[in-house]
Amino acid sequence: MGVVLIDVKKIRPLRNLVLRPNLPIETTFYDLDFHIDTIHLAFINNNRVVSIGTFYPENDLELKSKNGFKLRGMATHPDFIRNSYASKLMNESIKLLQDKKCDVIWCNARLIAIDFYKSLGFLTIGPEFNIKDIGPHYKMYKKLN
Repeated sequence: MGVVLIDVKKIRPLRNLVLRPNLPIETTFYDLDFHIDTIHLAFINNNRVVSIGTFYPENDLELKSKNGFKLRGMATHPDFIRNSYASKLMNESIKLLQDKKCDVIWCNARLIAIDFYKSLGFLTIGPEFNIKDIGPHYKMYKKLN
């Protein structure tokens, strides 16, 4: 089926499985999940959500974005990693965000995801930092204009 816009309720189980294992599903709720400009995307394979990402409007002072979007909750089901689903999802998200005149996509990337984001043209900025109960991250970004 490919990349589709999807309701947040349908992606939270995968967020929980991959990003918050052993924590209650309530920990997968993000403050801007229901913001009018938030975009939830999923790659659907055989009617199954296999890769997800949430994009919401948030500028970053360090990046001097004027119409920035933050990526959160990027995850691929463990049974489907290394099948290009996440790359296809990200490429679609870039097209959608360019249509919204987004100038920068940014995220807090886990160490295991750094190479993935670099393969999509993202750069790191700043030092490594720790997010409580989750682990070490780097801020990464991609300019779209």
